[in-house]
Amino acid sequence: MVSAETLTIAALLIAPGVIAILIGITLGVVEKDVSRDQLYLTSFVSSIGIDVVFIWIAQWRWGMTITDRVAIETVFFGDEQFNVGAAALLFVLSCLLGVIYGIGLTYNVSHYFREKMAFFRSHRRNPWQPWEGSLRDAEEVMVELKNGDDVIGMLAEYSRVEKERQIVLQSPQFLDFEDSPNREKIIIPENEIALVHVMTTQERKGVWNRGKAFLSRSKGSVQGLLLQSNDDYSDEG
Repeated sequence: MVSAETLTIAALLIAPGVIAILIGITLGVVEKDVSRDQLYLTSFVSSIGIDVVFIWIAQWRWGMTITDRVAIETVFFGDEQFNVGAAALLFVLSCLLGVIYGIGLTYNVSHYFREKMAFFRSHRRNPWQPWEGSLRDAEEVMVELKNGDDVIGMLAEYSRVEKERQIVLQSPQFLDFEDSPNREKIIIPENEIALVHVMTTQERKGVWNRGKAFLSRSKGSVQGLLLQSNDDYSDEG
């Protein structure tokens, strides 16, 4: 008969992958429905990775060699009490992997590798439908409406994942009206859209480029503060 300790350890070793996947899906704002098979398989593989790292740290932290199930039970239930530190370590590793998944989904790391692999191909495959792939890098767009009007503005939002196609324009301007009222934003539903023109695009910055830009701005701010302090000191002198 399976003991309660064995069942607890099995849950502790399987749950980390599920926790990591759920955190990654939440942080990465995954809008597509994830199938049960994909969730189970990804969670299982993630649990294996987390458990390997956990066992490696546990051997170093508690000075024991883990070679079988009994040794793992000793880690969690040694000295006749539950090792809260081991469970906390397992939870932290799960959260860290979940954050890594979330960052990868947010910055679309898989698309980056697809682009690198597509460099050796003569044809480019877009992982999105044309609607999402074209608007992904769009900055300024012009929308031809079915009633014959044209409206231009900065792209604020657009629908994704095979939902009703809607576009949100910021600071829109109707080209057919000279005295159009000032609007902050306008939502254009799918049944009003006849054609979409991408006027300008913007370069998408990855994590590394965003980090460099942030450091550059921080460096400039610090230098500005230092110069201002020197000027104030000179004036006082």
